[in-house]
Amino acid sequence: MSAADNNDAIALATKAAAGDTHAQRRLVERLHRRVQSIALSILGNALDAEDATQVILMEILKCVGSFRGESLTGWSDRIAVRTAIRHARQRRIHGLRFEATENLDNLAWTRDSACAEADLARDLRDYLAQLPEARREVLVLRHMLDYSISDIAELTEVSPNTVKDRLLHAREQLRRLIRRDRMIDQSRGNA
Repeated sequence: MSAADNNDAIALATKAAAGDTHAQRRLVERLHRRVQSIALSILGNALDAEDATQVILMEILKCVGSFRGESLTGWSDRIAVRTAIRHARQRRIHGLRFEATENLDNLAWTRDSACAEADLARDLRDYLAQLPEARREVLVLRHMLDYSISDIAELTEVSPNTVKDRLLHAREQLRRLIRRDRMIDQSRGNA
């Protein structure tokens, strides 16, 4: 973020914290797409993500007075992640499960050789939807949002070793799913 962009973010946050409804609306518009992508990535389905997005944006507006001029994106991402995880926990408590139905293109993905987009037989969201929620959460936090293991442990309230274990198993499961799809595609090509 350039210095001018950061100064704009600080000014916008300051006005929003002071109760300027126009600034609050601009802040929500500025952050909505990214917050929605984070919620969808963590929750895995559009219905829950839309609900969580609204809760996250309200939380951001409630907390905007705590913004101290650091990266607005980083600051809002932390709120979005914590709120989405809290929403996911509440959903787990109520036993709700849905399928992913929206696009995850708005977030960057660090691809290793097993997950290069060109090598995928299906859309990435289809593979992520097949992971258990706890594994999907840590995978998204680590590889899409670039959080450290210790940050993920703090956010998810589990030990760093548990985070590492979930990441390991999530990657292994993704690789198995991708390999299975490749084998199916190859067998169709040979038929």
